[in-house]
Amino acid sequence: MKKLSIIFLQLAAILFTLFAGEGKASAQYHGSKYYPLQQDGKVTFLLKADKATEVKVYGDFLPGVNEYGLGGSALMQKNSEGVWEYSIPTPEPDFYFYYFEVDGVRTLDPNNLKVVCNYSEFLNSFMVEGEGTMAGLCPEGRGTVSTIWYDSPEYGGKRRMNVYLPCGYSGNEKYPVLYMIPGGGDDEDTWIDMGRLPQIMDNMISKGKAVPMIVVMVNSMPNQLAAPHIMNPIPGKKSHFEMMGTPEGEAGGAFSADLTGNVIPFIEKNFSVRTNPSSRGICGVSMGGVYEMYILSHWSGLFRNIAFMGSGIMSPDKEKAISSVRPIIGKGYDLFWIGAGKDDIALRSAKNLSEALKAEGSPYVYYDCGGAHNWKSWRKDLQELLPLLFRHQSDSPSR
Repeated sequence: MKKLSIIFLQLAAILFTLFAGEGKASAQYHGSKYYPLQQDGKVTFLLKADKATEVKVYGDFLPGVNEYGLGGSALMQKNSEGVWEYSIPTPEPDFYFYYFEVDGVRTLDPNNLKVVCNYSEFLNSFMVEGEGTMAGLCPEGRGTVSTIWYDSPEYGGKRRMNVYLPCGYSGNEKYPVLYMIPGGGDDEDTWIDMGRLPQIMDNMISKGKAVPMIVVMVNSMPNQLAAPHIMNPIPGKKSHFEMMGTPEGEAGGAFSADLTGNVIPFIEKNFSVRTNPSSRGICGVSMGGVYEMYILSHWSGLFRNIAFMGSGIMSPDKEKAISSVRPIIGKGYDLFWIGAGKDDIALRSAKNLSEALKAEGSPYVYYDCGGAHNWKSWRKDLQELLPLLFRHQSDSPSR
């Protein structure tokens, strides 16, 4: 279903630019080549738009990005054949995003069918393979991702989630489970599209850098049953933006109760998993970390592997921060991991959290990838986090 939506949007973008733009842009580079071109130590973006007067390329690899790692742009140059082009030196190995703007009209690259969805917008993508990233395709030992609809009385219907199963998953073996809570505006697909989680998991597990585990990617939005490209938000339900700064917003509306009361029981009933706190992990990204803190405070002891990415405690009140972590400390944990780059807008929140743990004499791991509040940073965070997870498992079930 998602692939059909993406293909439809891709075709719509091509047709809109072709016809509404009076033939300004068209696709003509199909065949054995893959776009953007990666050769001779550079990446080249090409667009056939002979009647256009200005074409820009926007990407997370260009200078001028904002604090979220977005917004960098560059003017493309038109050659004698009416093809606009722009080249950059091949960036470091990683996963990158871009789109074009033709005379002020945003469009996708009609020659690149690798399209991802981020924060309700579609982007072209390309991968630079090489040492330093685990986001490329694993040459062997690939796991599977299943999309599942589960009953959620709190939301009044069936909700959608994605479940990663490691290569060789067997009902004869018990696995630990990591629950990923996405940030504001993201959904159950974002860790797949933007975070490259399945590829990172495959590579890390196959290289022995992470234990085989199940990863559950949920939708944390208080007004969604599924990602917005799958179905519309629930009528009359407040969005996370409308709830921000309220007690209801700290819980993500019905999300916290949905995760603990529906998602976890579903996973533990239908998959071969360990059901003790040392075999459960939780990781919140950005706004997802706010919901995570609520869950850890109200269902303390449910998880003993805890991670925050680009998130923490927003309140600058030190006593309030300390009181927030005390229930977690009281129940104990195996790992408390915090990741925030030096340019992250949530850096202060992450520091508030780490300082509260330090004030209580509780151990934690702090990782600074050096980046901003974006997926480039969170992919690095995931690679650093995985080797530390589930090192204190037991077979004793406990809720």
